[in-house]
Order: sequence, then structure tokens, then C-alpha cells
Amino acid sequence: MPYLETMRRRAEASFVELHRGVTELHYTQFPDHRNSGDSAIALGQSRFWKDHGIAVRTTSSAGSMPERVRDSSIPVVIQGGGNLGGLYPVLSDARYELAERLPADTLLIQAPQSVVFPTEADRRAFSRRFATRPRLRVAVRDQASFDLLHDEVEDLSLSPDAVHLLGPICAPEPTQRRIVIARTDEETTGGLVGTESADWPRDPVDLRAHEWLGWRAAKHPALKPLMERDHAAWMRRAERRFGAAVRLIARGEVVITDRLHAMLIGLQMGRRVIAIDNNNRKLSNYAETWFGDLQPTLSFEHTLRQ
Repeated sequence: MPYLETMRRRAEASFVELHRGVTELHYTQFPDHRNSGDSAIALGQSRFWKDHGIAVRTTSSAGSMPERVRDSSIPVVIQGGGNLGGLYPVLSDARYELAERLPADTLLIQAPQSVVFPTEADRRAFSRRFATRPRLRVAVRDQASFDLLHDEVEDLSLSPDAVHLLGPICAPEPTQRRIVIARTDEETTGGLVGTESADWPRDPVDLRAHEWLGWRAAKHPALKPLMERDHAAWMRRAERRFGAAVRLIARGEVVITDRLHAMLIGLQMGRRVIAIDNNNRKLSNYAETWFGDLQPTLSFEHTLRQ
């Protein structure tokens, strides 16, 4: 079976298991930021919920989550993607606080993430504040992450990333031989950053303003009602960011990247992809977990020169 359909089916089956018994939910930590890969995840998750008749009662970013979600009796889902374990402290604290404050009999689902513990203190915080929660389901994206948590989380599953739920991605024809998508954040090795490289596109002013308002709402709860728009409005933001990423990646006949989602989106666009690992092996861990029998148009190198 071809790569795209096989990965879509694997992701679908994993998400069915992760959402077993769920008919409605609150969606938290929507990625209201320029990381277009996270927007691709949001779109994949949303498509799954729609296709399976799961009602999304509220959608919110980490800073704008309505207070009533913390008292919810219906399941709460935390956005997939990124890193579980402390690499991004603000999001980790929001995740842990939710786990601590949510009623013990309410199901909390962590959609597929990679796992990185920068320090032993981060591991202890995860164990103490998150892993011990009753009625917790956690999905991780690669075998290395699963091995880190298999003694910590009782209801743990291994799942492909939600971007696979989007299937083939239509894109414009390439206009240049290659495009280099290089991380410029905490996870970069610096090996791809240069004059020809680009990171995810910068948000337009209205999206940046909405992101800013969300984080202000975290400190000033009176602002939160301004953010409580319907799920479709949030997803239109994801579509804009995702569309900008597709147009960027589509420029190249070959995609060279150290970003997991530039790799996956490029493959789903039918491009040849050359991957160079980030500083925590997120790309190679993922490929080793899922791609062994599929032979996508993907190769790994250590440096741009290679």
C-alpha cells in the first residue's frame, strides 16, 4: 500500500483508539502562533473529530482557555505536536495546571506529542503533576518517547502525527531546485540556518494581534470572553498559517529541512525530502518508528554540504 494511504490509515486507527467513548470534548492549547506545523496538526485533529461525529464544545489557546473548562465533566483534549516534558515551560505549566485542577473523573487526553526531558527536575515535575492523574490518556509519536513514558503513564499509546489525517496535500508547481526550511528556535542545531534558508512564514498583523491578546488573557481573565469564538473561527487561523507553509515548501523540487512537519508536509505534497535532524532527534526517531516498510521519498544527511 502506498506511503500516504498507509500512514493515513495508521493515524486514523490510532486516533479512534485514543478517542474511544468520546462524543464531545473541549479542545485546549490551540496553536495560536506562527508554527505552521502545529496548524497542520490542528487541521488533522479537527478533520478527525468532524468525520467521527465528535462535537467540539470550546476551542482555546493556552492563554485563553475559559475557566469553565477546568470544571468540565466532558473530555478535554490537549493539542498534539511539540514536546511533552518541559522543553517549553509555559505550555508545560498550563498542561500540568489543567491536569491538577480538572475533576478526577473527567477524561484528559494528550494528543500525540514527542517527549523530551531537558533536566531530571523536568522529569520529576511530569511524574508528579501529570502522569499520576487518574483518567489520563497520552499518545506519543515515536518509539523513543514511548519508552520514556511506558512506566509512567498507564494509558499510553503510540500514534502517528495528526498531519497524516490530511492525506495528499495539493500544492503549486515548484519554482526552484530546492527549498531549505530551517529551525531558528531552541531545537535547532544551527546546521541549516543560512542565507538561503527560511523558517515558517511570519504571521500577518491580525494573527499576531490575536496571539498577543490570548497571552494577555492569561494574566487578565476579563479578556477571555473576547477570545471565545467558535471552533470554525479558530480553524480558519490554522488554515491561513498552513496555507502559507504549503506555498513556501512548494517552491522547491526538493525540500531540505530540520523541521518534522516540513518533512511530513513535503512528503504529503509528493516532494523529495532531505532531512537533517534537530537537536533531539525528533525527525529520525519519527522516521525509524513509522517508515521502515514504506520507503517514502526521504533521505537523511548530517549536514547541508552533504
